[in-house]
Amino acid sequence: MLNTPPSEDRQDRKRHPLERDPQPPPVPPSDEPPQAQRQRLTLHIATVKPYVVYAIIALNVLIFAVRALSPQIDQQLTQWGANVPLYVLQNGEVYRLLTAMFLHLGVYNSFGGLALAGALHIFLNMYILYGTGVRTEQVFGHARFAVIYLLGGLAGSALSAVFGAASDDLLTASLGASGAVFAVISARWVYLYKHRLLFGIGGRIEQARLAQFLAINLIFGLFTAIGTSSLGRIDNFAHIGGVLGGAALAWVISPFFVLRSHPDQQGRAVMAEDINPLQNHYREVTLFAILLMALLIVARLLYSP
Repeated sequence: MLNTPPSEDRQDRKRHPLERDPQPPPVPPSDEPPQAQRQRLTLHIATVKPYVVYAIIALNVLIFAVRALSPQIDQQLTQWGANVPLYVLQNGEVYRLLTAMFLHLGVYNSFGGLALAGALHIFLNMYILYGTGVRTEQVFGHARFAVIYLLGGLAGSALSAVFGAASDDLLTASLGASGAVFAVISARWVYLYKHRLLFGIGGRIEQARLAQFLAINLIFGLFTAIGTSSLGRIDNFAHIGGVLGGAALAWVISPFFVLRSHPDQQGRAVMAEDINPLQNHYREVTLFAILLMALLIVARLLYSP
């Protein structure tokens, strides 16, 4: 008689559970996300070329160069365009709030001699504007950046005139783009804050640097207020007005991004879509300008003889 070997299924059925091959132990749960979730995605944000920043810098430099042609031209333009509370509030020369933003210390002193240290004023303002303004305009767009620069700068000029008059500095001239530059800086800070989850640690680092810069300049301005200098004092009211104006405007009109899957790079990239266009906030921008005018009207009624 031939004995045929039992089939594998039959052997498995007869084999004792302890005699079966040991099963591999289960994989313990891990806190690590799956590899697909850990994959890095490329973020695409639509940007524009910063033409407005370059135009503002060019205009400031051009006016500075024209004033440097002679002490007489320098004096005439300063007397015509500087922000002087007496002329703004009592004479109604509100255009000075704008023109003062494009005037800086010149290369001549009050006696007509050369004072080249005055050129440091425009250099610092334009350098900071370039460093912060280019990145801000690229994501804000031309129109939003121009609104923040001009209206934020006007807010700084308005506070300078109003509180300069309140401190009896009616004839103290204020000039420079720093109020508008501070408006751009605070607007970028607000933009980074609104997207703090999107930009992560990099955004928080830039926020801290911007805040430190603003704080250092305001503190330094307080020290200049109690001293005297041939180059004048820092206009803290213009800086504060610029910071507040830029932050308020950016809180309303700055871009707000939501992430969408990139149509051409599925699974490898996402694109940021701005859901807060400027045309949705014309009313708020107009209201901001009206409030500035109301502040000036009230101040004129208070300080008029």
